[in-house]
Amino acid sequence: MYKVGIDIGGTKINTGIFEKETKKLVAVKKTYVKEIKNLSQHINDVIKKMCAQNDIDPKEIISCGIGIPGTISDDGRRILKVPNIDILSDDIAKKMENDLKVPVRLVQDSRAAAWGEYLCGGGRGANGVVCVTLGTGIGIGVVVDGKIYSGALGCAGELGHLPVKENGRACGCGKTGCLEKYCAGGGLDITARELLGDDKTAAELFEEAKSGNAEAKTAIEDAVKTLGSGLVSIVNLMSPDCLLFSGGLSEQEEMYLNPVIDYIKEHCYSADKMPIIKKAELGELSPLYGTAFIPMLEKRKAILSASIMCADILNMKAALEEIKDAGIEYLHCDIMDNHFVPNLMMPMEFLNKLRDASDLPFDFHIMAENPETVIERLDLKKNDIISVHYESTVHLQKAITLIKEKGTKAAVAINPATPLNVLEEILPQLDMVLIMSVNPGFAGQKIVESSFDKIRRMRKMLEERDLCNILIQVDGNCSFENVPKMYDAGADIFVVGTSSVFKKGQTIKDGAEKLFKLL
Repeated sequence: MYKVGIDIGGTKINTGIFEKETKKLVAVKKTYVKEIKNLSQHINDVIKKMCAQNDIDPKEIISCGIGIPGTISDDGRRILKVPNIDILSDDIAKKMENDLKVPVRLVQDSRAAAWGEYLCGGGRGANGVVCVTLGTGIGIGVVVDGKIYSGALGCAGELGHLPVKENGRACGCGKTGCLEKYCAGGGLDITARELLGDDKTAAELFEEAKSGNAEAKTAIEDAVKTLGSGLVSIVNLMSPDCLLFSGGLSEQEEMYLNPVIDYIKEHCYSADKMPIIKKAELGELSPLYGTAFIPMLEKRKAILSASIMCADILNMKAALEEIKDAGIEYLHCDIMDNHFVPNLMMPMEFLNKLRDASDLPFDFHIMAENPETVIERLDLKKNDIISVHYESTVHLQKAITLIKEKGTKAAVAINPATPLNVLEEILPQLDMVLIMSVNPGFAGQKIVESSFDKIRRMRKMLEERDLCNILIQVDGNCSFENVPKMYDAGADIFVVGTSSVFKKGQTIKDGAEKLFKLL
């Protein structure tokens, strides 16, 4: 199996194919932005050619990560802001998935470089890694305790947009006087044109400086001090184990990179320890490694749980067979007591008898006071799930312990008005969280619109606590329209009923197939 990493820069695109298990780089290809009209199609064509040249079956590629020089949404699906590149569209991940037929995730390129170095390069074994990408622009990626740091607003690491010159050069971010407009490759291109002529570049600025051009040399020295000063602040604020440099400009070691490192060492605050400061071991390939092996890249499996209360009770055996044939993995069984919710549904004796008619695991949703007494009376099997409501018992821990003792999967359900933070203490003990997107008790209700954001926040909470093994289930108006939104927000399991698979005028299998195609 193989993973693809793509690094999109201001002037070039690097594409790499890696072996999944060994992380070995099997093939790499560089192309240039000016040659590209349709980015998604171009990348697809490049990958196909690389596969053909290296005897790789394209079907063995399981994922693709793309490094972007800009701000990316938390879910890695959308581009929010890219100051320096015009060929990118905000839905490039979706387009790439359609072309490549594999899961695609976007990541800010500097963070990808930091992650690549942390996994396979100069940051191996470190707790705090800062990787500075010196390319057309300047970005910083930070890895702390094995996790990429994005910041509360998602914009951590934008050193390139630190203001260094009042009323200075216009920047693609919409501001003026940004550091990268004086210290990055694009900024030094501008300096070269100002000093040497309209068609000159940063590379020629360095050549002139090496040849003894005093103005060119002074300009580079000024850029070194400006960049060095900004990085001293990073070292003083974050105190990382190591500070690494990647990107094309880091190749200018003699006149640029080494003087910047010397400036940092001379000016940064230190007690008895100094961070390791050096060129990234993987060089310009750092972002490729990082994008290919970015966490949570594999597409989550969408799981359907069929609400039995919506099935034809007079033809239940046939319905159960059709549910299984449709690829639905769970039978969702609501137990209501007419106290906790204003309805009475699914007696346990009936549910226990269903065991003889289906071998699918049961997804019990207990909407009853004192759920502990209900759990004791259920006919349970190993892969069943039992959800109890946070609001239904003062002994939630006791209920979870009882479920675990039964050898089944434990979940806690929360109503639309219940905040997520009530789950903090119990979360590590759970296999699933059930988010109610309607008030419990009846099928066919209108969705509570805030549910999408609640799912998103739940997913973020799990990722921040390294609890991504916990599934998120949604119950309530899991329609053809809502399920894709719920999935994109971070949900895994969808309780499907009258608004989708049990909708009139279609078979259960037709409804399930339609949902799977939408995801």
